[in-house]
Amino acid sequence: MYRPFLKRPGRRPARKPALLALLLLPLLTGCMYSFVGGGLPSHVRRVFIEPFENETPYQTLTSDLLREMQDQLPGNLGVRLASQQTADAIVRGTIRSAEEQTTNFNPTPDPSGRITRNEARVQITFDAEIYDVRQDTVLWRGNGITALGLFDPTREDVDDGRRKALEEVVQKLVEGAQSQW
Repeated sequence: MYRPFLKRPGRRPARKPALLALLLLPLLTGCMYSFVGGGLPSHVRRVFIEPFENETPYQTLTSDLLREMQDQLPGNLGVRLASQQTADAIVRGTIRSAEEQTTNFNPTPDPSGRITRNEARVQITFDAEIYDVRQDTVLWRGNGITALGLFDPTREDVDDGRRKALEEVVQKLVEGAQSQW
C-alpha cells in the first residue's frame, strides 16, 4: 500500500526555496517604515520655560505649573532646560481659568442636612505656545485648552485635583509639541 503523506523516518520534507526567500525578505531588507516630522525640530535642544501669566485668583498656580513643566517637559520632549539667552525655543502661555466643580453627588442629604459630593474636578483652561527662537516662528500654539483633575472629595482634597490638572496641562503641551506630523 502506498502512503505518500506519511512521514518516513530519517527524511526531511523538501523546502521550497521561493517560500523561504519570501519569509526572509523582510528580515534582509529591514523595516522600510519610519517617522518623519513630529516633535520639535532637530535644532531645538535647549528650552526655556517662561512662567505662565495667571488670570486666576490662585497665585500659586503659576509656580506650581512652572515646577511641573520643569520636571516633566525636558524628559518628555528630549530637550534640556536653558536660560532665555541660550535657549533654542521658549514655552510660554497664560492660565485663563481654574475652577473646582462637583461632577457627582448624592442627592439625599446626610443626617446633618448636607449633600455629599462623590466626585469633583479641577478644571484649568490655558493658552500656550512653543516659540522657535532661531527660526523666529511659532512651532505649536494651543488656545482654550482644558485640563481636568478628577478627585474623590471623600478621600482627597482640592489640592490633589489641582495637581492632577497641572499634570494634564503638561501632558497636553507634550502632545501638542509631538503633534507636528
